[in-house]
This record gives sequence, C-alpha cells and structure tokens, in this order.
Amino acid sequence: MAESAAGATPVFPGDRVERHDPRYPTMVRGFNRRFVGHPRYVQVCGDTGQVVRTVQRAVDEGLRLTVRCGGHCYEDFVCDNDGGVIVDMSAMDGVHRDGPDGDYCVEGGATLWNVYTHLYREYGVTLPAGSCYSVGVGGHVTGGGYGLLSRLHGLTVDFLHAVEVVRVDDAGRAEAITVSRDSPDPDERELLWAHLGGGGGNFGVVTRFWFREPPPAPTEAWLLNHAWSWSDLDPDSFAGLVQRYGEFHAANSGVGSPFAGLFGALHLTQNAGASSQVGLTAQYVGDEPSLLDEFAVAMRGDLPAPQVQATPVGHHRAGLRDTEIQRMPWLFATQTLNGSGPNQRGKYKSAYMIEPFPEAQVEAMWEHLAEPLNPNPQALLQVDSYGCQVNAVAPDATAVPQRSSIMKLQYQTYWTDPADDAQNLDWIRGFYDAMYGGRGPYPDGTVDGCYVNYPDVDLDDWQYLYYQDGYPRLREVKARWDPLDVFRHQQSIEPA
Repeated sequence: MAESAAGATPVFPGDRVERHDPRYPTMVRGFNRRFVGHPRYVQVCGDTGQVVRTVQRAVDEGLRLTVRCGGHCYEDFVCDNDGGVIVDMSAMDGVHRDGPDGDYCVEGGATLWNVYTHLYREYGVTLPAGSCYSVGVGGHVTGGGYGLLSRLHGLTVDFLHAVEVVRVDDAGRAEAITVSRDSPDPDERELLWAHLGGGGGNFGVVTRFWFREPPPAPTEAWLLNHAWSWSDLDPDSFAGLVQRYGEFHAANSGVGSPFAGLFGALHLTQNAGASSQVGLTAQYVGDEPSLLDEFAVAMRGDLPAPQVQATPVGHHRAGLRDTEIQRMPWLFATQTLNGSGPNQRGKYKSAYMIEPFPEAQVEAMWEHLAEPLNPNPQALLQVDSYGCQVNAVAPDATAVPQRSSIMKLQYQTYWTDPADDAQNLDWIRGFYDAMYGGRGPYPDGTVDGCYVNYPDVDLDDWQYLYYQDGYPRLREVKARWDPLDVFRHQQSIEPA
C-alpha cells in the first residue's frame, strides 16, 4: 500500500465556508436547482492532505461527509447533508503526466473540459468521456464514464490504472492510499476494481486518478444535426424513425464495426407546440466520413427533408445552423457538442438496450411524447449510441456489467418554477412505467438495467439494475475499505 504525502505543504490554503459566509447560499447548491443543502460548512480543499484533515475532523466530530467534484449529481446525494460537511474538490483540478513515459494524472476536482484541453494541448491524447464538459471527473469516472468516443475506444474506466483515495479505517483514522490494477495486495486490487464503475461517494474521496495509455486525440470530426417537425410525424412515421435507429445500432454496434467512430443521439422531445421538433445529432471521427452520410440517409427513410434544429435540448446537442455535415477540428467539435446547459430543476432516468425497441415501447413513446398532458419543450427521451469497443470488455472486468448493449437511454425533463415540480415528475415517472411496467428496465435480453451515473431514487431494485451480479462483490469491498460506513448517501453501496 503506497501512502500519500498527506502532510505536505498545501498548494492551496483551503477555506471553510460557514453559514454566515456570503458564498454559502451558492456553495450548498448543485447544478440541479431542485436541491439546496444546509450543511454545517463547506470545506474547499486544495490538496490530498487537506482532504485527509477534513475527513478526520468530520469523523472526530461525528459529522456526516459528502463530496462535490463538479456538482452535476442528478439526485440529492451531495446537498442532502444537513448539519454535515460538504467536501468541495474544485480547487484540485490539475492534469499532468508522471514523466515522459508515465501515466496521466488527473486530480479529483477537475472538470471534463480541464481534462480535454490539457491532455490535448500538452500531450495529444484524450479520454472517451462525456460531452457535458462542466461535469466533474470524480463522479463521472467512478461511475464508469462514457461519451462520444466510447464506441471507438471503450469506457473511461477502461483506461483507469490507479486511484489515490482518502478512506477511513475501522479505528476511525483517515488516511490517503494509492491502489492500482497491479497492486500486490488482492484487497487493494479489489478497491481499484470497485472504482471502475462502482459509483462515487461509496468508498472514500478520490483525490487523484491515473490513466494508462489513453487513445490519441482525433484531429478532426464531422458533425450532423438534423430535425423534423412534429407536425410532419404521425404514429407510423415516428415509429419508422425510432425503429430505423434501433435497427441500425443492432447491425452496427459489434466490436470492430466500421461505424465505431460514429456516435448518434436521437432527441425525442415532447410535442409542445407548432415549432416542436425531434432531432438527430451525430459525430464521426475516422478515415471514412462518408459513413456519416450513409447513417443520415438510413435515418431519414421516407421522412421529409431535414430542417435546422431550432432549439436543441438534452445532452450531446450540436445546435448547428445548417443541415449540411460540418467538418471541424475535433476539440472544437467537442466544445460545440457541450450539453451542460443552464442551471435548472431536473429529473432523469436511464436504461440500456440490447435489442431494438419492441413495438409496445414505441407505442409508449408516441403516447407520452406526441400528446403530453402538460407540454414541456424541455422534456425528452434521448437515445445514445453505444456498444462497439464498450462491449469488448467482460462484464466482470470492471464494475460496469452492461457490456452487451447497443443503445443507452436518457429520460430527461427540465423546468425552472418549483410549482411545476409535480407535473414534470408525474410525466417522467408515468412514461418510464409505461416503458417497463413499473419494475424498471430489468435485464431480460432486450433491456439491461440502468446507469449509476444517472441515479434515480425512484428505483426499487437499484442495486441490481445498476450493478447486477457485481453487487455482492461491491458490498465486500465496502465492508473492507469503509467499515464504518462513513461515505454514504441514498443509494450508496451497503456493507456486506
């Protein structure tokens, strides 16, 4: 076990934001404006030593700990800490390489944009991570991490080699340890495995990640952004679009597919009036950009000519002002596809698809999108491309068991007025129940559970839907490395 230099001189003096501080009202909120916390204080940490001391003090004083890396948690796992301590990692945002031939180190408070810009400009490499570049690395990576390059290269955690993590032992002593895939102690290797998709806030505070042999960054990317008006759709044409999208991915999501460099996002937005549209965004990187044209033709089918998307919503949204395929430097394309959007109230759900959509699901989509009771132009089902190199890894090699899927679904709804909470929550819950019968997308050969980084407190059997057969193993890791259950939230791993 490698001990970290917890007593070293901090690179940032740290700061405690208490309730009288004018920063407190802002720093007890996350990106989702539904959630506002009332902790005793927020501790901003600048290095590992400060994290160790913050954790130790909280344990000694009997205060609950939660951790904020980027603030994008979909549920109230960070802010819901009344009287406790929120550890803010935002000052720990460094990205560097350990020597000319070493691994790439990313601090736990970095955002994805920190990572992309530093890795690209200084080293010419990247990671297959998300498009919302204000997302914090700490939560994104520990939940598995995926993005527009995942079909080509796999999940973010497929390149994760080691982590430095601040944990608390059974005597209540906080310590910083470093574990890697080749640690000599099998218990340490298990702790690393748990960080390969076992979710954030479960085992400790990850202060540094090391990635080994990340892929070279693409030089260029080709982007497509098409839309069709709801007024041009009827049940048959809508079903045709959804079915073509599913069938394309069923045919072109195998390991080694020539379409591995293509990532698509079908934005099935609610019909909320005359200007409402459904949208299709896609990126291609590789040597055969004509494949993007082929994809566009296959998706259009018998629909009318595509329009410019007037108001892009959801993630991976391009917002191009032209229906022509556009070629641009890859880093600019990554910036163009940023889907962080404004701070609003939101609710989310997820599902993995192994097969194209059954007819009953397509009918449920039409029912809940075409004629919603309370139309909201920011409510949608987004269907992301998946598979290819993601599925080259065995289900038990990481803590992400979903390694045979072809699409990943994101149910999203956004609003600003608290008075609209009930109607938005009712819509997304009713839609989800209509799709999966109230049980959730229980693995059955067509669907394959849920994504832990899109947490959903409505799920009854979240343990299996997120982790499947890996959950008992995660519980053993939890019992070994967080025996006092210091790091916990509404859906944290339960100790064995």
